[in-house]
Amino acid sequence: MNLYGTSALLCLLSASLLTGCLATRTPEVTEGSVAEPQEKPLIVRRKTYATGIGTEARKYLTTPVSTANVRGATIVYEPYSRIGNADYTVNGVNYEVWNDIEQYQEVGIASWYGPGFHGEKTSNGEVYDQRGVSAAHKNLPLPSYVKVTNLENGRAIVVRVNDRGPFHGNRIIDLSEGAAKMLDVVKNGTAKVKLELIKVPEPPNAQALKDRLHSRYIQVIATNDQAKADEFARNLRKKLAKNDREIFVKAYTGMYKVYLGPYRPSIAERELERVRSVGYPNSYLLYLD
Repeated sequence: MNLYGTSALLCLLSASLLTGCLATRTPEVTEGSVAEPQEKPLIVRRKTYATGIGTEARKYLTTPVSTANVRGATIVYEPYSRIGNADYTVNGVNYEVWNDIEQYQEVGIASWYGPGFHGEKTSNGEVYDQRGVSAAHKNLPLPSYVKVTNLENGRAIVVRVNDRGPFHGNRIIDLSEGAAKMLDVVKNGTAKVKLELIKVPEPPNAQALKDRLHSRYIQVIATNDQAKADEFARNLRKKLAKNDREIFVKAYTGMYKVYLGPYRPSIAERELERVRSVGYPNSYLLYLD
């Protein structure tokens, strides 16, 4: 065996001894914040993504996805999160986020991550709950719902994908500890699974939900004097001919801030320029959670 073959064999043996919870740290992912690659590859957008793991994987693929009598996360329509859904780079590797995805199935290795990350922020800004039924995936938009079937014991659950990872070896999904327990993956650390994307239909009010999530506000001033903030808001309403709902004061600990909004992404910049043009050049856009 040549040197390359020996090295590859040692790597495979080492990887097989690691459990998912010991080797699946999900790096914090922020758009455009990691090392720049030598050359960014051309990204080809597709509507359908499927495994390329040969005939052995294809025999597991099914359509449509059946969730009858499958436990796990409650499936509801959710607009994609404001953060965590841009293409990104981790450890010099470029990852594409499949924001246009309609279908996806894949067979591969699942791992899990638990106590070391409980209470930390996930890639879409939520707080990770190891007891929940969630998961991390390298490419699916956040949040997404995926049916995960443990091909070693036949157990299946629905997980809500709200994080990025795993960035270790050939693993295709990182399960929360709660999800891993339901699939009986915790003891061994990894398992062979089938993933099936559950594409949730958009309800009639989908656009309104998207606008609400992505709407932005304009902060004009911040003061520790409530009377001053209230008076400022009244004068601003007169000056801009805005109503009470569009201009309001929000109280924080020891501070009172005057906001305008919410404004849809398509008009937020225009409204900001209008506010700045009437004498408030330091105003700026932000999201209010």
